[in-house]
Amino acid sequence: MHITVIIAGVVSLALIGCSKDSLPVTASQQSPIVVNPGDGQTGVRLDAGVILNFAKPVDRSVVERDFHLISEWAMADSLCSFSADMNHGNMMTAMSDSTKMHHLDQNHSTRGGFLWNNESTVSTFKPDSMMTPKMQYMIHMGREMVEMMENRVGAMGMMGGHGSGMMSNDMMLHFWTMDTTGTGGGHRGHH
Repeated sequence: MHITVIIAGVVSLALIGCSKDSLPVTASQQSPIVVNPGDGQTGVRLDAGVILNFAKPVDRSVVERDFHLISEWAMADSLCSFSADMNHGNMMTAMSDSTKMHHLDQNHSTRGGFLWNNESTVSTFKPDSMMTPKMQYMIHMGREMVEMMENRVGAMGMMGGHGSGMMSNDMMLHFWTMDTTGTGGGHRGHH
């Protein structure tokens, strides 16, 4: 099941929770970007890529520098080899801590590559290996990327993300990978 969620709706989703009933909308209709898998999506295939569909051409280098995919497992890494005193906490606490998010982006984000269309309007981030089953993933788009999208499309006051405090200008979306054990899965503990 593929669900497309408009980033412009993230503010309302943060207030009322994730919706799996959102209608598909193209990026050019209301938002500078449409992301698939969408915010709150469950049952995402382990070999899926993250598709970013931009309303207008973007600077590829900004996207490739400011886009990160972080698994819940990476945040639970209590034996962090990069910083013995960095308590990763959970996704909720990380979303309001710019130091923690920078650490996670630089040291614990999923490795992979970007595939682009010729117009620089569609990019697919393809992880180097399959994602982990029954795992929550966070898509983190940093401030520079969000500002670039707002500048390309115009004033987008609705572009606020799930972050708070110092991270309020960043976009953070969540999805869950499929359960391969046959015991079911679902929308687990968002926010």
